[in-house]
Order: sequence, then structure tokens, then C-alpha cells
Amino acid sequence: MVLAWAPLPFGSARPWAWDLLGIVALLLLALSAAYETMRPSRPGALQPLLPALVMGGLVAAWIVFQSLPWDMAGWHHPLWDRASEVAGRRLDASLSIDPEASLVHLFRLLTYAAYFVIAWQVARRPEAAGRILRAMAVIGTVYALYGLGEFISPDPRILWFVKDTYITDVTSTFVNRNSYATFAGLGVIAHLVLIANVLHKKTDLRSRRSFLLSLADSLLGHGKWLMLGLIVCSGSVLMSHSRGGLIASLAAVVVLMLLVLAAPATRAPWRYWFAGFVAIGCVAIALLTGASTFDRLDAMSSDAEMRPKINEAVLRAIGDNWQTGSGYGSFADIFPLYQPLSVVGFVDLAHDDYLENALELGVPAACLLFGAVLYLGGRCLVGVFRRRRDVIYPLAGAAATVLIGVHSALDFSMQIPAVAVTYAVMLGVGVAQSTGTRDAVRKPAGDAS
Repeated sequence: MVLAWAPLPFGSARPWAWDLLGIVALLLLALSAAYETMRPSRPGALQPLLPALVMGGLVAAWIVFQSLPWDMAGWHHPLWDRASEVAGRRLDASLSIDPEASLVHLFRLLTYAAYFVIAWQVARRPEAAGRILRAMAVIGTVYALYGLGEFISPDPRILWFVKDTYITDVTSTFVNRNSYATFAGLGVIAHLVLIANVLHKKTDLRSRRSFLLSLADSLLGHGKWLMLGLIVCSGSVLMSHSRGGLIASLAAVVVLMLLVLAAPATRAPWRYWFAGFVAIGCVAIALLTGASTFDRLDAMSSDAEMRPKINEAVLRAIGDNWQTGSGYGSFADIFPLYQPLSVVGFVDLAHDDYLENALELGVPAACLLFGAVLYLGGRCLVGVFRRRRDVIYPLAGAAATVLIGVHSALDFSMQIPAVAVTYAVMLGVGVAQSTGTRDAVRKPAGDAS
């Protein structure tokens, strides 16, 4: 229900929707804790998460530390001294230039972490992991169909509001096409791994004829709805005309194909047909629906001209704040001090999550944050080569991490709650299934099932 709801109110990129996701996360964590008391995990089940939990905990503690008032010299941002001079009185200073924003953004960050933990706990059972992944595929398809429907409508809208930006692009219920392209890309990954699972289970290897017949039956019979959903989601990525979304999605699909070819659990003839089918499908859909996207790759827009200038200014700001940062969530407050005259207008986001986090948190804390996510993605990658069954789940987590990792260098999609929650859940599923079933939930005494 959370995964279905999150994209609806403009990707939940509104304060009330953000807060609602956080409140629901707290309730689900309470239910998760109650479930854990009734059916406790095997000893050591949490051990694979410990490095990420430690790194994430240190980042959270640092954000709180940034937000506390400090009167000691050197333990507050220099801007507080200037503000005190203007105000004519001593202000409560902190390392963060906007402590309230830092705590609000910390709550949001912890919300995403909560959904990861909940998904990890639920998805330790393969059947539950499968339900989550299938739900993601269905949800992605529904929102893609809505977006394509509004795209061909003579009066395009986002819900009941008139659509006044990105009118010629598919954005579904999102305002920004780049953010929607990332969300749709996660839907593409969900469909691809589910199709791979159908081929893995349904192909008959007894003879060449039986293999070809079962291959056709898998794609056109058992997997027909997945095929349709894949076409819809892929088409919506291309029709979003998002350069960053297209590049990130293609990178994720290529990595997914390579992992399918390399994984020990998928070493069967169907994997070559699967890779060829995906390659042909991407080319066909691109030729039919994506010409304008490729045209935009060669065009120099004003946005493309501004981003290098913004990035250069952000790098200068990082140089002045690299140790302690300006405060989590303070980019919109600190950037005007470095904004060049050639960049016109209010810039509230860096369009590069790595640079923005390095400026706000400081380089050491930002590296811890990136390291936590990279470690979890690495767990999925290890699971791809370790698992002998249910390998589709770590495959999904690894490919999703590539998609998010690439797009985070090109835009701010991870700051859209619907994208962040969907990725957190997919990563949680992948990490949960990256180890053997021996790490699943302990069965109570007397349960022989």
C-alpha cells in the first residue's frame, strides 16, 4: 500500500506527504518489532547489515551534532557570526546554518532507512520477496499507463491539476520528468528480473525443440503480462525525454544483463536468448518512441549550460566547508553565497546528490553515507554469485543501485520520496535474499513446516 501510495501525490514531494510516509514508517516499525518478538530471527541474522547500520548511525549522529547550538569558538559555522553582527545580539550558533531544516531532512532520511529495514525483514522469506517485487512491477505499470494516457490527452493533467510544465513529456503523477524516469526505470528492472525468473523456471532443456517451445510459451504465455508491463514502463522512460533517466536506466539494464550472463544460478541456454531479447526490445522501443530523446542528447539546452556552472560553484562551496559541512538540508541557504552571476534564478538543489551531500554533511560524513549504500549494493552483488536459487532478488537490488547511483550524479531523484522509498524497498529485498535461507526467520518449536 505504501509503494502504491507514494507516487500518487506528486511523488510525495510535498511536506504533508513526506511526513505521512514517516508516520506510516514508524507504525510499520512498531509492527515489525512486535513480529520479531513472536518469531525471532536466527542469531546473527542482523550481522550482514551491521556495517551499513554503523555508518548510517554515525551519519545520523553527525546531523544531530550539526544541529546543536555551540558557543565554543570554532564549533559553529562562520555565517552565524555575521548574522549576530546584523542582529545586534548573540544568536544560538551551530555547525548547521539551518538547524531546523537539518533535523527535518534527518527525519526524512531515517524514513527511507526504516522502509529498507522493514522490507529486509519481510523479504527474508522468498515468497514474500516475490510478492513485493511483483507489486512493484504492477505499480510501475499502472503509473506508466496513467502517464502515457495523460501524454496523449488534449488536456494533460497531473491528477486534477492542469499540467503547466513538461507538457510534451511523460511525467505520470510526478512534476519533474527526470524523477519520473528514475521511478519508471525501477519498474523496468522489476519486470526484467521477473521475466528472467519465468524463463529460469519454465524453460525445458530436454531437447532443442522442447527448449524453443517452452521459451516461446514462457514469454507469450506465462510471462505475457510481464512483457506488456515491460513495454509500457520502457516506453514511459523514453517518452519522458529525460536524458539522465535514459542513461541511468540503460546503465542498469546493461549491468543486469551482464550479471544474468555471469551468475552461477542462471547458467542455462535461456540467458543468451534473454539478453538478445532485451537488446532487440530496447532498440525497437527506442526507434518507435524515443527519437526525440536522442535528439535532446545532441542539443545544448540552457539547463545543460547551467549545470556545469552550478557544479563549479558547489565545488567551491565544498572547498570552504569540506570538514564539517554547512548543515544537512541547507543547500538552498548556502548556495546563494557562491552562485555566479551567470546563473539566474533561485537554485534550491544541486542536480547532483553527491556534491550536495558533500557540501551539507562535509566530505567525511558524506563518504560514510555513500559507503553505507554502496556496501548494501555490494551485498546484493555478492548474492548474485553466491545464491543458487532466488537469485532474481539480489539481481534487482544490484541493478537498482546502479540506476540510482548513476542518476544521482545527474539529478536529484533520490530527494523525491516516492523514488527513495521504492529504491529502499527494492534494496531491502535484494539484501534480504543475498544470503542463504539459513538466515531466515527462526521457526518456533514444534513447527515442522
